[in-house]
Amino acid sequence: MKTPEDVLREARELRWQLPQNLHDRIAESIYGEAARIAERSITRQEGSSRLVWQQQLDRLLTSPVTAFPIMVGVLGVILWLTIVGANLPSAMLAKLLVDDGHALLSGWFVAAGSPAWLRGLVVDGMYLSTAWVVSVMLPPMAIFFPCFTLLEDFGFLPRVAFNLDRIFQKVGAHGKQALTMAMGLGCNAAQLDMF
Repeated sequence: MKTPEDVLREARELRWQLPQNLHDRIAESIYGEAARIAERSITRQEGSSRLVWQQQLDRLLTSPVTAFPIMVGVLGVILWLTIVGANLPSAMLAKLLVDDGHALLSGWFVAAGSPAWLRGLVVDGMYLSTAWVVSVMLPPMAIFFPCFTLLEDFGFLPRVAFNLDRIFQKVGAHGKQALTMAMGLGCNAAQLDMF
């Protein structure tokens, strides 16, 4: 009779003989079974315009020919909108918080007779660094993340993950990681805006 240690040792040895995409196969079989159950239990109206529209959109957004140009185009427009659209609010915030706010706050500290080291610490250090971060980072994030949320709500981002899954698997990653990489562009846009 095998002991629990023997069973665990044998399981560890057999684990390396499993196919590399076992989790994907299991998930695929679960989704396939769910689709079969749904097909038997759900009745749909014939010619439902929403279902036809979604199927046509899926074909367009997941096609090997059209998916990548559409994906690059949409994400490129969002990035361009973030960079260009953030310039004006960023400049306004910089003028308000950095230029005018710094001068006003410095004047108050001088009028109050505070020592130079305190004014340097509070106004030139804490306030000025916070004002720069707010004026540079807030506008791009206020544009990028709502746009990204809309893409998620419209179902575009899951299709992007689906399209990139095969490419990402070649390097041992998952297509969903493309979404976090794209979200990182929200911060990169602010860095591009500074220069």
